[in-house]
Amino acid sequence: MVFLLALFFVLGASVGSFLNVVIDRSIQGRTLTGRSYCDWCGRTLEVADLVPIVSFLVIRGRCRKCRKPLSWQYPAVEGLGGIIFLLTFWKFSGGGDFSLPFLIYLLFICSTLIAVAAVDFKTSLIPTSFVFGAALAALFFNFFSKSSPDFIGFVAAAFGAAAFFAVIIFLTRGRGMGEGDAVLAFLIGMVLGVPGSIIAIFLAFFIGAVAAVFLVVLGKKRFGQTIPFGPFLILGFFVSLFFGQEILRYYLMLY
Repeated sequence: MVFLLALFFVLGASVGSFLNVVIDRSIQGRTLTGRSYCDWCGRTLEVADLVPIVSFLVIRGRCRKCRKPLSWQYPAVEGLGGIIFLLTFWKFSGGGDFSLPFLIYLLFICSTLIAVAAVDFKTSLIPTSFVFGAALAALFFNFFSKSSPDFIGFVAAAFGAAAFFAVIIFLTRGRGMGEGDAVLAFLIGMVLGVPGSIIAIFLAFFIGAVAAVFLVVLGKKRFGQTIPFGPFLILGFFVSLFFGQEILRYYLMLY
């Protein structure tokens, strides 16, 4: 089991390395083809520069040629990819309904959301094309793998989550949320269903509020300034995906 967990961490970190390319080039409006290079000096990266996490540590976060500092985004996304892949295998591999297509589906959704969170964090814009693609995959997967009542429940959760954010957008005239948040909420509802999406959204608002207060106290933000909400929604999604059942069970025990 330990070997498999380590294997999935390495796999996730490798996918995270690819996601870094997707993130950077989608922001820059470039295609995914072509060799990676240093943004400072244009030096083409070699194989030794592309080992997830390890290469960044070996070269101490600086380009081998120009010695300019590299973004911490790279090891962060690679490490997050490794952790998410490890947790996904750990959480769902022991279930009675486990299947390889289900695992691949979840890993695709998680990988997409990591990229979406990074892009939104850097640009305050959610790449809706990524989200629409993942939502379409979730729709088809649920259609072919769920019973009719369960499928309807997931669709209802998706539209309910999106409608909730649409109301916020309408009431705040777009100042409180963006349309991308509603699209992202649709995806979360389609993947998690009703209880899971409620937990994810609640956690997103709670963690987002705490982070906003923290940034104000540190002087990084002022009251009234907005922060990207997508990363908090996605953080809520991951917590709900891996620990939602335990959170719900604990909540019900209180009452």
